[in-house]
Amino acid sequence: MIPSKHRLRFLSSLMIFAMGAVGMILISSERPASTWVYAGPDGKLVYKTTPAGDRIMDFSHAGYMGGGVPLPSVPVRRTVHPSGNQDNTAEIQAAIDEVASMPMQNGFRGTILLGPGTFTCSKTITISTAGLVLRGSGSGPGGTTIMMTGDPHAAIVIGGRRRSGDEGMDAEKNAGLPQTTIADAYIPAGSASFLLTNANGFAEGDFIEIRRPTTPAWVKFMKMDDMVRDGKPQTWIATTRNGINQRRITGLSGNTVTLDVPLPDSYDARYLNPPGTMVVKISPPQRITQVGIENLHIQCPPLEIEYGRAPYSALRMGADDCWVKDVFCEETMNTTVLTGQRITMQRVVVKHTFPNLGASKPADFSIEGSRILLDRCESTGGNTYFVWTGSLTPGPNVVLNCTFRGHGSRIQPHQRWATGMLVDNCTIPDGGIDYPNRGVAGSGHGWTMGWGVVWNSIAKFYVIQNPPGTINWAIGSLGERIQTARYFDSEPIIPDGTFESHGKPVMPQSLYLAQLEERLGVQAVKNLGYSSNTENMFANKSVPPLPPLRTDVDNVLGPDLALHRPVNTSNVRGTTREFGGERAVNADTTTYWATNDDVTKADLIVDTEGPLEINAVALEEATGLEGRVQEYKVEGQVDSDWKVLSHGRTIGKRKVDRFPKVTIWKVRLTILKANAYPAIRKFGIYLDDLPR
Repeated sequence: MIPSKHRLRFLSSLMIFAMGAVGMILISSERPASTWVYAGPDGKLVYKTTPAGDRIMDFSHAGYMGGGVPLPSVPVRRTVHPSGNQDNTAEIQAAIDEVASMPMQNGFRGTILLGPGTFTCSKTITISTAGLVLRGSGSGPGGTTIMMTGDPHAAIVIGGRRRSGDEGMDAEKNAGLPQTTIADAYIPAGSASFLLTNANGFAEGDFIEIRRPTTPAWVKFMKMDDMVRDGKPQTWIATTRNGINQRRITGLSGNTVTLDVPLPDSYDARYLNPPGTMVVKISPPQRITQVGIENLHIQCPPLEIEYGRAPYSALRMGADDCWVKDVFCEETMNTTVLTGQRITMQRVVVKHTFPNLGASKPADFSIEGSRILLDRCESTGGNTYFVWTGSLTPGPNVVLNCTFRGHGSRIQPHQRWATGMLVDNCTIPDGGIDYPNRGVAGSGHGWTMGWGVVWNSIAKFYVIQNPPGTINWAIGSLGERIQTARYFDSEPIIPDGTFESHGKPVMPQSLYLAQLEERLGVQAVKNLGYSSNTENMFANKSVPPLPPLRTDVDNVLGPDLALHRPVNTSNVRGTTREFGGERAVNADTTTYWATNDDVTKADLIVDTEGPLEINAVALEEATGLEGRVQEYKVEGQVDSDWKVLSHGRTIGKRKVDRFPKVTIWKVRLTILKANAYPAIRKFGIYLDDLPR
């Protein structure tokens, strides 16, 4: 029973959640048109622009072969059957290598078919030749399972780790090729043409790199020059790094160049000169292409573990014009990493039994390349990033019609200025969609996304912020809007980004499909398996939230705000999670966090994952193990530094420390002295803001 003095505050939070859940289900049939992208009188899409000319970009170039191309069906050349409990890695690899030696026919060498049953694999299956398909006999019951065992590894690796557009790629081969600078004072985001200083040596059909420099002037304009953590300056993006977009010239008139794909960022000479934005002719990229992974179940044992120690991931794809479809990844961590270009992942499902442990989160779908399309994918798991982007990842990248479930999980670009991501008709009833300023989080992640769009999506909450000189949009989406300061700061609160028609979906239903149809025709939409761009093609709009997590309300202090938060510890007793730090924040008095016998100094950090006001902590030692702690302190992370909130000698059965109200992002309990290994069954944090 919730004490009456705390009931109003507690029920208010539940009402907000409940109203959000109802709103997710009740979608009106009356659809306004977006003012940013809408169909004009002739049916053609019309784009609103900023005074500087910036607009929502054309995302339709994302996906296999540049979008709108059906995934091919490639004939089988070799079939492999499982061989009981024997390790099958070498047999599968031999079949791949055999087909890899075959000549190309119609752009492919052939398919390696894995028969029904379980293949035990202790090592990575590698595809390093173009034109191959690895196909199972189904991702569900009766299909093909790759059971991962042995040392830590990825199940399947295609190509290398190199990110799309990495500077220095084929530098020796490209030495001496023409290069120039951009002459325009400003190129708006979403543009597909611009003026070169000198077009000599460039021609239609050339591959080029547009290299956007990181200058001190731009870093200062973005307000990323003042980041300090624990008294140490943090670097957002080093001035030695460039943001790179690879494009092909489709038109050249005088010094004006036209590109095959629009640019996902703006280019302002005021902050980029000197040295200016370079345009460099490059040789056609020589990467592995035309590789498919299909109809597989990839499985490893369920582990209650931090992702950094998790042994198995599913897929690494460093190739271009590739696809993954109908693959079920069970229990893998950091499951997929995509570093190539023009890749489609269709109906890829990731499932976790246990939530990830610790404050750092893995990513189920890691987008580190460009023109990636995630279509009708799913993920279930707590305390994870469903989708993230890497540093300086250029768009267009699209997450379309995906459904993600899990407490404390979210879509969130991770670090250092990715650009041009579209989250289109996605449903996340238990988590969030964020385009935030992560500030000094990690190693100074700072602004994570520019020119990103959330379109007709559903989430429990949104943190959408506009970086200086840039827009991030949330259009026609449902869920709570949350404003925060820059990560680890208490102020100033950053205003919302650009929300339009919030709580009421807009037309067109899917921005990506509308843009695809306009560029390539209705058949391109059908090639992806969508008969139309209407609401009935997006079935997961009424997914209910997961059951709420267990609550714990103290009779005096109110709700425990540490409950179920991610926890990091300096030491854990034994080799399992029986005594992990999460046992101190689970409202179960029969479990506790403990260290090894020889460790009497240790700390436990609770990550609140957002600014949180608190003014009290409650500490309890495990039953029968009281009296061990002889000295401790509690600190809060305030404005990117640690501030002591309380200091004490003993804890015993229960100790409550109160202090002035403070806004924190993390709370740290440090055991400074103990006469035996400490055993803490509760570390609760509270805001006791009612009259006493």
